[in-house]
Amino acid sequence: MLRALTIAAAVLCVLCAPARAVPPGPTDVPTRDAAATCRHLGGPCQPEADVSHWSQTWTHRALAFQYALGNDLPLRDAPWIGTHNSFNSIAEMGNTLSDTDSNQQLSLLDQLAVDVRGLELDVHSFAGRQVVCHARGADQGHAGCSIEKDFGTVLGELGGWLRAHRDQVLLLYLEEHLDGPSEFHAAAAALHTELGSLVYAPGGTGCTKLPLSLTRNDVLSAGAQVIVVSDCGAGAGWQSQVFDWSDHVENRPVGYRDFPDCGPDYTRAVYDSTLVRYYEDSTWLTEGASYVGQASVDDGITPRTAAAMARCGVDLLGLDQLLPGDGRLDALVWSWAPGEPATTSGCAAQRADGRWESRSCAERRPATCSDGTGGWLVTLKSARFADAARLCAREGMTFAIPRTGYQNALEHASANGAMPWLNLAAA
Repeated sequence: MLRALTIAAAVLCVLCAPARAVPPGPTDVPTRDAAATCRHLGGPCQPEADVSHWSQTWTHRALAFQYALGNDLPLRDAPWIGTHNSFNSIAEMGNTLSDTDSNQQLSLLDQLAVDVRGLELDVHSFAGRQVVCHARGADQGHAGCSIEKDFGTVLGELGGWLRAHRDQVLLLYLEEHLDGPSEFHAAAAALHTELGSLVYAPGGTGCTKLPLSLTRNDVLSAGAQVIVVSDCGAGAGWQSQVFDWSDHVENRPVGYRDFPDCGPDYTRAVYDSTLVRYYEDSTWLTEGASYVGQASVDDGITPRTAAAMARCGVDLLGLDQLLPGDGRLDALVWSWAPGEPATTSGCAAQRADGRWESRSCAERRPATCSDGTGGWLVTLKSARFADAARLCAREGMTFAIPRTGYQNALEHASANGAMPWLNLAAA
């Protein structure tokens, strides 16, 4: 059977443990509105739930389960929950000039605690230091930087968390605003000092393109935990640790359309061949600049949009103003139905609404089959779970389980209302 059964042994029992009540479904309220209200009241907003309790929630366990399902998928297909301008919060930086117009409300470590695995840091040269701040570029004197943390200090925080969570892989995007080779050399030294062997190194010389066939399991097998990406940068020290991800595509959501359309920005061929990132921008700076034609606003990533992006196969989401209890985190669960699996001894079946639940393995159901190249089929004949693989073998296919929201949407479309077995059972 597929690796999913191995994953089930570690995750399925955890999922059905008692947990705090979690809202069964998202409400489509743009979180930027709530954040704007808090800022008008003097902000920052207080979290809607205690981050320390997040690990007890059903949503956390479902998201952790989905993350594990994607660990052996290539980066062109593997989903990541990420944040945009992850560092830009008072919680992370204190009361600084740039944080008066923040993208986030949680510190970096608290974002990691609520299942974020994609972080973005803007690295600037300022006052003889390499700092992490939200500011203008080098051509405008890095205006906006003030007393933000050094790059090395922020990396040290991430390194400590990673060493305490050895089964987790982080995608770290560094937006470069450094003043020449000497600054890149100093930033590279900080990266090496604070993260060292945790970084999955490119291994080549010069700019090395991010290998989209790489998996998170490949990174872990190499003893590493961080994939660092940027726009190439300068100097051997930097380029020996940081991949060039200039081939990825990214956009902000405007009129985003749900599965199976998934437009208007990218075709299915693009989704299937490269890493697709969508991010939102909730800052007043962007909104104000839009009034004079210097920027544009987006629709935001609401719970409804987040769920649609999961179904379409968006690989990396850049969320703003993320909090524990955020409806977008609930919306990004595409696998188990709320409260499922309800037992540690059952087998997984997909309901008519596309979500999963645990059922008695003795029931007779169709089987979910995959051809390994993107084709999904639900058999017409039914069998007990133990015989489901034989049904797929007769079709020249493999008994399977969706690993992403997009695969789940494809499989659900092929089920035609049936409730088929998925290749997942409690061990």
